Amino acid sequence: MAQQITSTTLRLSRRALATTVALTLGLTGFVATGAAADATATAPAGSASGVALTDGSLYNLVDQIGARQLWQQGITGRGVNVAVIDTGVAPVAALSGADKVVAMVDLSLEAEVPEAEFRDTYGHGTHMAGIIAGRDPGAVPAAAGGRPDWFLGVAPDAGIVSVKVGDNSGAVDVSQVIAGVDWAIDHAAQLNIRVINLSYGSGSTLDSRTDPLSFAVERAWKAGIVVVVAAGNDGRNEFELGMPAQNPYVIAVAGAERKNSRWQVPSWATSGDGARNPDVAAPGTSIVSLRAPGSRADLEHPEGYVNEHLFKGTGSSQAAAVVSGAAALLLSARPHLTPDQAKGLLKGTADDKAITPRDVRKSGDGFVRVDAANAAAAPTSVQNWPAAEGTGSLEAARGATHVVVNGTVLTGEVTVNGARWTGARWLGARWTAGTWDGARWTGGDWMGARWTGARWMGARWTGATWTGARWTGARWTSDAWSSASWSGARWLGARWTDASWTSVEWDGARWTGARWTSVGWADSSWS
Repeated sequence: MAQQITSTTLRLSRRALATTVALTLGLTGFVATGAAADATATAPAGSASGVALTDGSLYNLVDQIGARQLWQQGITGRGVNVAVIDTGVAPVAALSGADKVVAMVDLSLEAEVPEAEFRDTYGHGTHMAGIIAGRDPGAVPAAAGGRPDWFLGVAPDAGIVSVKVGDNSGAVDVSQVIAGVDWAIDHAAQLNIRVINLSYGSGSTLDSRTDPLSFAVERAWKAGIVVVVAAGNDGRNEFELGMPAQNPYVIAVAGAERKNSRWQVPSWATSGDGARNPDVAAPGTSIVSLRAPGSRADLEHPEGYVNEHLFKGTGSSQAAAVVSGAAALLLSARPHLTPDQAKGLLKGTADDKAITPRDVRKSGDGFVRVDAANAAAAPTSVQNWPAAEGTGSLEAARGATHVVVNGTVLTGEVTVNGARWTGARWLGARWTAGTWDGARWTGGDWMGARWTGARWMGARWTGATWTGARWTGARWTSDAWSSASWSGARWLGARWTDASWTSVEWDGARWTGARWTSVGWADSSWS
């Protein structure tokens, strides 16, 4: 169990919750796409839990990228902590070790909902954390080759710092994501944060040199943190990476899928423009990772259910988490590597013959192989791109789509908590003095009686507590559900089901043309 840390959970005040709305977090969907049937493993043929080992199982994935070879050398991610800027984490067994979730902060609109604070009520953050560093209690990485029933992430002994920015709907404003990056920079030395995983795309209309979020991730990079981001899932014919993947310093990861025993660029993967392309590709299709029981994705998408502990997801979000785990392994083995060196190793040793089509715009330098990266000599060259300035408007950084809550839209140069955005206010400073209200964060006693695994599901989301993100009267403006992707809200486009959402509309309180999978969504409670 993580030790209580008495320093600073940053929370939004109730006043802020009552008066602000959010842009939807750019995360991928969770269930397997209909692109291909899952291929099963050749050996071992199954697990003790009775779940078939598909290509997307973590057991097979660690072999696909060469991670198991490092485990057998004792390189497991120990000593490296990864900040997962996402929707929080759920208190599940594979994230319960005393050295696993080492700290949590809640910058989301749920920060003052007791049943939801810190916790992953949507399900995405838990899935990412599991891929990066999940580990079943008692599982030993060096012996895991003979134990397909164990769940271990890519870097099973790395720690997770959960930076929650998204609520149970995934709702978040780009200003919250910037604050999450800023918070990770401020606490990197104290919490040994060496990697940031950001499976997010803002839909920004700005150039990477002026975009405020691009500036934030570049600042983290130059502060010594390896920043791994999802390239996007808008399709091969979309020749522009999402933001902040457009920033040339960070590691932009494209998803790959296994078909007929070969790795291919999936149809949903976003291509680069020839100037800024994905850096590497990694497994991203039907990845089986940790389930957040009772979370929104879990309740509304039973097709992603694998078993009591596991859930299936597809997209460059998952691929980015794979590379975040790989980066943690590299830094664990070679702690003196700079971010530029870590990126150079992962790119320079990627297998460009392992994935088709062999097109740098689609899969960068190739399929990531962390064993080869660790064996190679560290490059001496450094990246020297023109520096980002972050002078663009916050509104342009949001992109075209906004979440409308109770008739109010967050627009203009205003952060999610109502503070004016000046373009440089947060530079080199913390979100303090009326910006982020509250004065604590925690490594927290969250595995005990406070969380029962389903407690929040029975709690009322009333006007007094859920005012920041109520669904009643909300609608999605500026964009529709099209071509099996949430194109405007930057969920990075991965399909939720085999069918597209093209006929589904949001009418303010319920889906017309679709069902909430028999789970009611009342104005005041989860049923």
